[in-house]
Amino acid sequence: MIDKWKNLYESNEAAFIIFALITLVGVIAYIKRWLENRSNPEPAPTSTYAASQGGVIQTGDGTNAANIGSGTINIGITATEFADELKHREIEIRAELEQKHGKDNTVLEAELRDIQQQSQDVTASYEARITSLKERIAQLEAVRGEYPDALLDEAITALQQGDSKQADALFKQIEEENENTIKLVAEAAYQRGKIAQDTVRYLDVLNHYEKAVRLAPNNSLYLNEAGLINQKLAYFKKAIGYHEQALASDLKTYGEDHPDVATDRNNLGMAWQALGEYQKAIGYLEQALGSVFKTYGEAHPDVAIDRNNLGGALGSLGEYQKAINYYEQALAGGLKTYGEDHPLVATARNNLGMAWQALGEYPKAIGYYEQALDSDLKTYGEAHPAVAICRNNLGMAWNTLGEYQKAIGYYEQALVTLERKLEKTHPHTQTVQRNLEKAQAKMADSVNK
Repeated sequence: MIDKWKNLYESNEAAFIIFALITLVGVIAYIKRWLENRSNPEPAPTSTYAASQGGVIQTGDGTNAANIGSGTINIGITATEFADELKHREIEIRAELEQKHGKDNTVLEAELRDIQQQSQDVTASYEARITSLKERIAQLEAVRGEYPDALLDEAITALQQGDSKQADALFKQIEEENENTIKLVAEAAYQRGKIAQDTVRYLDVLNHYEKAVRLAPNNSLYLNEAGLINQKLAYFKKAIGYHEQALASDLKTYGEDHPDVATDRNNLGMAWQALGEYQKAIGYLEQALGSVFKTYGEAHPDVAIDRNNLGGALGSLGEYQKAINYYEQALAGGLKTYGEDHPLVATARNNLGMAWQALGEYPKAIGYYEQALDSDLKTYGEAHPAVAICRNNLGMAWNTLGEYQKAIGYYEQALVTLERKLEKTHPHTQTVQRNLEKAQAKMADSVNK
């Protein structure tokens, strides 16, 4: 069974299924982080799954406001300015890639992928930036008195205005002027890492987070962020080391059944899965699921998220029926919490489609893909890569059933979207192009027989 899974994933067509899974992780991270930040005036939990994302309140003048405690935080960067910032950074990254042609471009390619992903849904990405800035400003207000007041006020003002360069310069000044105050310098390094993450400069992110960890080696927030940036850059063994330290710290602080401990174990599971160590991944993911289930009960979204993650690891081992069981439970939980047309529900259905397809149950797979497509169309509209993913997967299933004309129709629709969003030269666009060409060749052969 595992050999069958390997063969499936070595094909060009299945490479796009992997893309689907990677892209859908963003949906899971969005929901997870939104849950951690919902209407909460306190600093965020010490552990994170991924970059901060969440909701936003739009004001009439194009800025954004959210109530934090008794005050209001106004963020000055507009959605248009944010979109322009993404475009400018993408141009910079592409120019650097041209200069480094043929060299190790791991970091630049990771940056470009994330810029493209943010650009796919600028509104959601903008809301994520605003929420992240508000969260960090609230954290800084919570430690007022530990920073020099004048510098802290200037840094907060710069963050409020969306002035990343000025904010970074001020936190750098705090680092340089308070070298004997380790806690203060560590927090300044962490804040600089967040700013670099906003502007998609991942080597700077890595350096700042790792400096924060060196100065405060038991701070699980810094450890987890260092782990996540290493994971993003495919430095999985380093990521595992940081996540293990975060887990040890949170276990000592909170004990077994705390959400932060579950987060640490989820992060470890995902890192081991990326290394192909599926049994280790499953062990951590099972512990994470057991903990959040005990804490929240059956119908909590975190439980559905962890079930999706565990299903993915089991699918990687060829344990499709077990994966299906977890996906079905995740789907039931998502439907109960959110209803039909929600990204988590579409994710679970897409995952169920892939698992049933791996088992050769194509009609079942098609049914789930069609439901996921219908949901994503309502959520995102025509021109979104999530919709292209569903159409590509439908094309694969129909192609395997010998329904080449139907497959071609779905591939063509997927290709139009991806060429618009990811360009013709993008690997995912090229994968769908190859899928389309294969289906066209098969149809021509069937006509000529």
